[in-house]
Amino acid sequence: MTLNRWVAGWLALVVIYGGQGPPPPADGQGSEAAGMITEIKVGRGRVEVRPAGAQDWRRAGPLLALRAGDAVRATEDASAVIVLSGGKGSVKVVATGSPFVVPAPQSGESKAQKVLTLLDASLGFLSTTAKELPRATLSTRGGARPPVILTPRNGLVLPDSLTVEWQGSRFSRYTIRIIAPEGVALEKKDLAGARFDYPPDAPPLKPGVRYTVQVVSGNHPVQAAWFEILDPNRAQAVRQDLAELEQAVGPTVSPNTLVALRAGFLARNGLFHDARLALVAALAKDPTEPTLYLLLGSLYAKAGLPDQANESYGEASFLMSGPARQ
Repeated sequence: MTLNRWVAGWLALVVIYGGQGPPPPADGQGSEAAGMITEIKVGRGRVEVRPAGAQDWRRAGPLLALRAGDAVRATEDASAVIVLSGGKGSVKVVATGSPFVVPAPQSGESKAQKVLTLLDASLGFLSTTAKELPRATLSTRGGARPPVILTPRNGLVLPDSLTVEWQGSRFSRYTIRIIAPEGVALEKKDLAGARFDYPPDAPPLKPGVRYTVQVVSGNHPVQAAWFEILDPNRAQAVRQDLAELEQAVGPTVSPNTLVALRAGFLARNGLFHDARLALVAALAKDPTEPTLYLLLGSLYAKAGLPDQANESYGEASFLMSGPARQ
């Protein structure tokens, strides 16, 4: 599979990164960001943006940062959701009422500064950067392959959220081991499927300890990755911040936009496992949102899983092409 030339262009710009700066605006200039496109559905139409002061419209993509004065329009049945900075909530742009002109952020907002900072941090993590992504290509499968651990994969995990997921054959049986420094903490054999939830009655996992998860199948080499349970105090702070982030975007924000913001905030704090779980759960409910696939692909790329990243980018590409081009 090769991404079409247009999608390759904007995918090359949208990469999850660890910086905390504001997202660059739609025209690439350095003025203050005033919003971001967090959802986009092209349907039979188009979503387009006209940078402030410009004359021409151009096609918009997921996670496009916007500055004050930028105009966004949708045609036919296309739509987009824009999260506004400064705690102004979100706006859905449809053909009726287009174009929408992005308002300027205002100082002296009534909302608590911490809440606005959380929103800006999440938007910043989702913002664009000029870093090349690998081109998606088809790989040739030369027979059965070992399972691939998708999560947890060498990172932090919130307490009570440990779920092991892997990619493998639906005909295979698997053994899962959770290994502590002193030895095997848990082993489950003859598992079908590709998911294992850590049982509530299993030995409790200690924060700050590096555990290893192993996935074993047949004669394949043992697949392993490490994870660490986040300290309870830090975990509580993260959960409180997530609640305040939801407050920042308001009660009318759409579920997909909230998931994107939560995933960005979790990933910014090194919680890629929990960010991925949130995205996968959202895609199970709505498999037609390209932004979620784009974010999932970015997480896979950060985790060193290029095949899975390319698959997610391909889904985003397909959804952005519209039915007339599919």
